[in-house]
Amino acid sequence: MSRNGKPPPLPAALARAAVDSIADAVLIVGADGGVVHLNPAAEELFGRSRERAVELPVRALPGGAQLAVLCERVRSSQESQSIHYPSPQDPGIPIAVEAGPLLDGSACVGTVVVLRIPRASERALDFEALAAGLAHEIRNPLAGLQGSAELLAREAEGPAREYAAVIAREAKRVDGLVRELLDLARPAALQTAAIDLHEIVGDVLVLVRGIPGAERVTFVERYDPSLPKLHLDAEKLTQVLLNLVRNALDAVAGRQGAQIALETGVSSLRLRSASGRTRPLVRLSVQDNGSGIAEPMLHRLFTPFATSKAHGTGLGLAVSRRIVEAHGGRIEVKNRAGGGAEANVYLPLDA
Repeated sequence: MSRNGKPPPLPAALARAAVDSIADAVLIVGADGGVVHLNPAAEELFGRSRERAVELPVRALPGGAQLAVLCERVRSSQESQSIHYPSPQDPGIPIAVEAGPLLDGSACVGTVVVLRIPRASERALDFEALAAGLAHEIRNPLAGLQGSAELLAREAEGPAREYAAVIAREAKRVDGLVRELLDLARPAALQTAAIDLHEIVGDVLVLVRGIPGAERVTFVERYDPSLPKLHLDAEKLTQVLLNLVRNALDAVAGRQGAQIALETGVSSLRLRSASGRTRPLVRLSVQDNGSGIAEPMLHRLFTPFATSKAHGTGLGLAVSRRIVEAHGGRIEVKNRAGGGAEANVYLPLDA
């Protein structure tokens, strides 16, 4: 014990040996985003020796773009964060990633990233990997079935043509279901960039206005022009917002005075971590004046395959939540006091 009552610092060689002995992959990233150290498990995971990786930017590692965003969030907030990340060796295998600030006193000098590699016994019982594998196996013959049915529908006559058209239509529907199952099963690997959130909203509105029935709906837009750009995966967030607006369209279908409102702004809510620190959030809201959501369904909205729609899959909101959480945000759906429903997506403002 030292004179001030604190234990003496751990020798650097012993600290490195301790990190290298950990079975999970450990990656230490400096404040500049460069790789400082990899343990042997990380060398094997990324297929890079320590000598080749050290001083490279972390985004230069296989699949490193998502890790770079995670490290930047940890450094800016000085709080631990976690994500699921597709394995660089097999993107179908999700890896649980925990990242925490490396502190020197009160200064954050880097990030410690621990990537928990699933063991063989865990992978054997991994439902997500099983679902992804099954989905891939189903899609291959399904594509052939759909193509053959469409060809037959063009060339056949009489009842055979009608039957072929039904087969092609149902094959297309099953293909859509399989795509959603794949989105749910595999990790939400993000390709982020600085994006104006309102550009995404505008793109979604263009798509939605082409859906049959949308011409009878009034779209109200209430945006906060002062919002800065956010680091987002534009394609995946478009998928989330398109799903929410399509749900709102279904809710107001056939209603007189049907209206859907889209709002953006800084939320009054804050994202609170275990350490007690808070982060500001941007709120993206989709509101409709439909009949609202039945109370029993409210508690099951994010459960896969739970749906009240005659032709719904019940996967859209489950996939959307996974994407939003991968961005470090949250999503909620509730009934509005004045009638109708409201879906809110909260994203870190400093992301």
